Amino acid sequence: MNCKFSYTDFDRRIWEEELQDFVPQKIFDVHTHLWNDACAGPDSPDSSLRLNAGFREMDSWSRKIFPGRELDYLFLGTPVERLNIERQHEFLATESRLARQQLASTIILPEMSADDLDSVIRRYHFIGLKPYRCYASDPANGRIRDFLPEHLLEVADQHRLTVTLHLSRFDGIADPVNQDDLQYLSKRYPKVKWILAHCARAFHAFMLEKAVFVLRDIPNLWYDTSAVCEPYSHYLLFKHENLERIMFGSDNIAAGGVHGKYITWGKGWCFFQATEQPHCIAHNTLVIYEQIRAMKQAASMAELSQEDVEAIFHRNAEKFFSRAKHA
Repeated sequence: MNCKFSYTDFDRRIWEEELQDFVPQKIFDVHTHLWNDACAGPDSPDSSLRLNAGFREMDSWSRKIFPGRELDYLFLGTPVERLNIERQHEFLATESRLARQQLASTIILPEMSADDLDSVIRRYHFIGLKPYRCYASDPANGRIRDFLPEHLLEVADQHRLTVTLHLSRFDGIADPVNQDDLQYLSKRYPKVKWILAHCARAFHAFMLEKAVFVLRDIPNLWYDTSAVCEPYSHYLLFKHENLERIMFGSDNIAAGGVHGKYITWGKGWCFFQATEQPHCIAHNTLVIYEQIRAMKQAASMAELSQEDVEAIFHRNAEKFFSRAKHA
């Protein structure tokens, strides 16, 4: 699929009326995905993630939705099943070199050998890894080591890599198994720097209500805020975590650039797109705008300062990757 996401007058209204005074002048987006369909395998399934977007498309889109902002990025590979992994490494490395920071975390497969991963890191100089639950035998309820085995973590530890982790299991980080695994892995591999994607995959706030008090004591652990539209999830991190461990992410373009919202009910959550309603303006805006709206509300509830907001949007990531580059 070609990168032709739309930006509407309604999106612009949301930005101008609600978000532009909240979002700082500098943004360091630590959760963006690049993809080219040449990286698909012959039997890769159709997916909304298969959006052709290199650095130029990502940068153009980001400048459209964040007008006038200074932008930096961490680029992630895109988790498409049965992809051509070598082409993905090459594409991601080539595109990331066009950016000022030149930072990328590549897709890895659990069946890769330690030698294979070591060779990839030495050849392409990736700063991190992007494992994903779709590569586990049980994507919905797998453990971390099912899609990020320890022989690959040994390589990550040797190279002091970052791991952007999208957790699995029905209750996400509320599941004691995930908490126990993170406690063990952070101690076993102390040179690995973990970024828990999507507020530790807390699309639903119940997942963080107790877990945040466990996570805040785990070393070498950070969060990105990408795609989470629930204000209370952000609030729990803003209120109870070390703010220096929270970094802005957008999940652009294929997820953050969609019109809709991630919603919650009971113990569930999903992506939702509204239809026209007779009683209100029912237009959808971008997921990334819904996310930032939630962050703004949470920042107000947690009484964050402007300096705190700027740290989350860019300074924390600047410090994080400055240390990572010189590790």
